[in-house]
Amino acid sequence: MMKIFGLISLTTMLVIGFMISLNLGYYLVAINGISGFITWRDKRAASKQQWRIQEQTLHGFALIGGWPAGVIAQEVFRHKTQKSPFKWVYRLMILLNFSCASLLAYITFFTQ
Repeated sequence: MMKIFGLISLTTMLVIGFMISLNLGYYLVAINGISGFITWRDKRAASKQQWRIQEQTLHGFALIGGWPAGVIAQEVFRHKTQKSPFKWVYRLMILLNFSCASLLAYITFFTQ
């Protein structure tokens, strides 16, 4: 279910991002690519007992717009899907991202 949510969100985010600005679209592609990559990298490091990526980093990428690819990567790689504290903070970052994006859209389109 979360994979579908992530895919729909990523597609919607990219379409709207590119409609608003090419730079925003490219930013979203880059930030989601990085977010998916670092989730995969952390899962790989965990399985090999190597240096891990901090949870704060994963949460930070969710906050700045990389959450759709992060959600997809978590489900695909089965990484941090059972860790409740991580999931709740991650969901809070998604909510904050939605809130900031909504506020920015309101200011941009409805206060002129």
